[in-house]
Amino acid sequence: MDAWGVEDLEVVAKSTFTRRDGIHLFPSHGLCEQPRLSCLRSLKLGGCTLPSLHEYSRLSVLVLKGIPKSTPAAAYEGIFTLCLQLRVFHLISCGCIALTLVADAPNSEIRELVLEDCIFGRLWLRALPCLERLASGCGVVFESSSSFPCLKQWNLTMHLGIEGQGQHLKLELDTFLEWTPDNITDLVLRLAGPYRWVVASSSPSALLPHLRRLLVADMAPSLESLHIHIAPCSGLELGEEIEWPPTKLGRHHHLKEFVVAGYEGTTRQVFLAKLVVGACTALQLVAMFKNGYAREDKGGRWGWEMATQQRHLWTSEEKEKVLKQVMDGVPSSTTPVQVVLG
Repeated sequence: MDAWGVEDLEVVAKSTFTRRDGIHLFPSHGLCEQPRLSCLRSLKLGGCTLPSLHEYSRLSVLVLKGIPKSTPAAAYEGIFTLCLQLRVFHLISCGCIALTLVADAPNSEIRELVLEDCIFGRLWLRALPCLERLASGCGVVFESSSSFPCLKQWNLTMHLGIEGQGQHLKLELDTFLEWTPDNITDLVLRLAGPYRWVVASSSPSALLPHLRRLLVADMAPSLESLHIHIAPCSGLELGEEIEWPPTKLGRHHHLKEFVVAGYEGTTRQVFLAKLVVGACTALQLVAMFKNGYAREDKGGRWGWEMATQQRHLWTSEEKEKVLKQVMDGVPSSTTPVQVVLG
C-alpha cells in the first residue's frame, strides 16, 4: 500500500475457517511496514482487532465496525488522545471490556463522532473542543459545556424497556439533556420501545436555549420548527390514553412550523394541536398526515424529513372534522395559519 500510494482503504475481515473469536489479528507492525510514511487518509476496519493507528499521520477519517468486546477501553481512548489528525470517527457495533469510555482529548481535531449499536454502557465526554456533530446510540455524559464550544448537532437514538411487558415509564427530558451543551441548534431525539413517553421538564427554559429544530418535543423557548412522528404503540390498550398535564408554557413567540405524521385524532393529539395553534403567535404552517414517518435526509444523521404516504389521504369529511377540532377556540385576531392535511 505504501508503494501504491493508497489513500482510502476498507478492510472487512472474515475467517475462511472456523475460529472461536472469528477476528483477524494484525501482525505486530499493524497495517503497514512503515506507518509514518503511509498515505492513508480514510480507513474502514471491520471484524478486526484494533491495530495501533496513532502513527498514521495523514489519517483523517476512521470507521471501526465489529471490533470485539475483548478490546480494552484504552485502545479506543488512545484514538482520541493520540490520533490528533482525525476529523471523523465512527464506532459501529463495537465492543469493549469496560462499561464506560472516556474521551478526554483537548488537542483533538475530531469534528464528527458516531456511536451506533456499540456494546458498552456510556461515553463520558470530557474534552473534544472541535466536535460539531454527535450521533449516539448509548448514554452520553458531558463533563462541561465549555469543553464542547462547537457542538451544534446531536442525534440521540435509544431503545427503552422490553417489548411485550405492557409497562410505561414517564421520562423527563432532563434525564437526557440536563448536562447537554446549551449551544446545540439541531437535535434529533429518537426514543423507541415501551418506555418512550416523555413528559415536560420542570424547568424547560433552562434547557437548550439556542435550539431551533427539534424532531420530538417542544422543550425549548426559541424553537422555530417542531416535527412529530407518532408511531403505533401496541402496548396501549384500546381506549387507554396518557393525558397531557395542564400547560404552563403560556404564549410561544418563535414556533413557525408544526408537522405531525401519524395523526389519528386521539384526545391527546387534538389537545396538543390546539395547544400549539392557540399558544404560538408566530405560527405559519400546520401540517398533519395520517401516515408517515421521520427519516434521515440527504445530509444523513444530522437532519430529517417527513416521509408521507399518498395512499392514505383525508376525505372531505375528515378534513372538516380535523380543522374544526384544531381551530376551535382560536381567536379570530390570530395571524392566519396555513393548514395542510394529507
